[in-house]
Amino acid sequence: MKSFIATYDIEAAPGDPHNTFLEAAVARGWTDTLRVGDRSERLPNSTLIGNFRNLDDAHRSFEAAITDANETMSPATLTVERRYIVERASGGRLLARKTQWVKRNIARLNSLLRPKARKEGRDAK
Repeated sequence: MKSFIATYDIEAAPGDPHNTFLEAAVARGWTDTLRVGDRSERLPNSTLIGNFRNLDDAHRSFEAAITDANETMSPATLTVERRYIVERASGGRLLARKTQWVKRNIARLNSLLRPKARKEGRDAK
């Protein structure tokens, strides 16, 4: 299984479309948290991570989550305006068809993938 990171934007919808979509995405194999050492870190808003066989499976799962959220919200409609899904390769590298997205977001994503350094002043106490 390979790790994939997805980011998305939801157009305005009634109620709480982000939570509705997040619940559907979690049921389809995505999560909004990342394990860093011995703790879980929350990913930035509208960012998910999941493990799938390949990019096509990740896309199918994401599309299915949109369909599931729409069924829950019916007759209102959830519209995902933009989405990018990239593969997280070994060593923290990201493989993407959308290289512009990666260039814009690489620092933010790398900060999530690396544990935060401890300050020496705190450790000395």
